[in-house]
Amino acid sequence: MYILKNEFIWITIILVGLFFSSSTPYSDQSIVSPLERFDWGWAEPALESVDFDYAGSPVSLEAKGTVGLIEFLIRKAAHFTIFFILGALFVKAVSRVRLHAGLILLFAWTLANTVAVYDEFHQSLTPERTPLIQDVVLDSVGALCGVLLVGGIYLVKRKGKRRSRAGYIATR
Repeated sequence: MYILKNEFIWITIILVGLFFSSSTPYSDQSIVSPLERFDWGWAEPALESVDFDYAGSPVSLEAKGTVGLIEFLIRKAAHFTIFFILGALFVKAVSRVRLHAGLILLFAWTLANTVAVYDEFHQSLTPERTPLIQDVVLDSVGALCGVLLVGGIYLVKRKGKRRSRAGYIATR
């Protein structure tokens, strides 16, 4: 299935999804109401140890409540995961050009960071949304992990396939 293997299709889907997500007001995409339908009592002992500041606001069970904290963690995990995937896909896309592996990884990470900055800028134009440098940093770390982990593995596998071909002579 070529469509499932084509990174450009997946990159486009993610970018379109990010565009629509960052242009949607918070009240229209809040998942607090669906989360309130569940009993989260079992999670509270684990969540009691969560206590830090994010963008100048406290993030804790006491400050946000159980459902608010779970929603916050889900939203930030989504940031990390989307940019992890995007970083890995950018490595595959950029690796189509003959560059040194380090430059491929750097360029893929730079592309992902550019998307993160644009996404936060786009949020600044949306009512009820606040652009945060902390989200850009979180996106950047997610992209870096995707670039280094998945992208690194992909480049090592690709390099091994090139060497294993009989009669192949690399031109440089």
